[in-house]
Amino acid sequence: MDQYNGNWSMAEDGSLSLEHHPLLPSVVLPAEWADMMRLDELAGGITITGWHGHPRQALDVRATGPALFCVALLLEGRAAMALDGGPLLELEAGMAVIQTADRPVAGRFCVEGGSAIRLVDIRFTPEALAAVGGRPLSSLQRDLLRDCSLPEAGALMGGLHAPPVMLRIATDILQCDFSGDLRCLYLRAKALETLAQLLQHLRCGARGEVGTREQRQLLQARQLLEQRYAESWSVDRLAQAVGLNQKKLQAGFRAMAGRTVHAHLRELRLHAAAAMLAEGMGVADTALAVGFSNLSHFSKSFRQTHGVTPSQWKQHAKEYRT
Repeated sequence: MDQYNGNWSMAEDGSLSLEHHPLLPSVVLPAEWADMMRLDELAGGITITGWHGHPRQALDVRATGPALFCVALLLEGRAAMALDGGPLLELEAGMAVIQTADRPVAGRFCVEGGSAIRLVDIRFTPEALAAVGGRPLSSLQRDLLRDCSLPEAGALMGGLHAPPVMLRIATDILQCDFSGDLRCLYLRAKALETLAQLLQHLRCGARGEVGTREQRQLLQARQLLEQRYAESWSVDRLAQAVGLNQKKLQAGFRAMAGRTVHAHLRELRLHAAAAMLAEGMGVADTALAVGFSNLSHFSKSFRQTHGVTPSQWKQHAKEYRT
């Protein structure tokens, strides 16, 4: 974890305990989740937390958070959250979550393990939101696609399909390699841009945009890759399968997923391979099972993504189990 100087402590097992932050909940994070987290505190009551990694274990935490305005963007993975006493909000890649509270509120947050996670969480204090001209919090509720709010507790929470421009901003945040004051300046600009794009999207009517044919086709394309990643997918074949032309598929997929069709397929295959190796499958059999016909290419690609060879990953997983 970077950039945070508040009240936190690291246990011997690597878990992180975070307490009494003005924008973040008091929570204990397992070691591998703490390692994936980067927290930046920005001027004017804004924080950005980025999560990017491949956790083996799921995250399931309960916490009480402060009054805030939050927009979170899930680029990859699956998650669920709920306010205490409220319904469960299930999230999939490409969704945005809006959460607001005018007083401390308790809840639960869960993320699946065994697959990649890319998540960006941007938070404003109520004073910061007012200072930059954000809409009154209560006015947002009518725009939510999935509303899991608790008005009686002063808490609003809901999800909507994020427009491509917001997913692009989230990708920019995770890929930012600036440091020091330049990083803070860049990320603050991205936080404000996210807020502006969200409010513009809601003003134009998020409900009317969610069901557009092209967005459904792009989601179908991503689902095909996720469900049938071992097959040989060219851009042309995928475009024909969902009824889009290649240009629209490539541009729309990059905006939605933050990367090209081929890059997304490659990562899906390598994440699946990591899980198969961890279960004890042989390296050659794993390569074929996820769509690699060349063992050398598979090993090179696996190492580029996971930092170790497939054999080393398999051995580490065996040691972890025992």
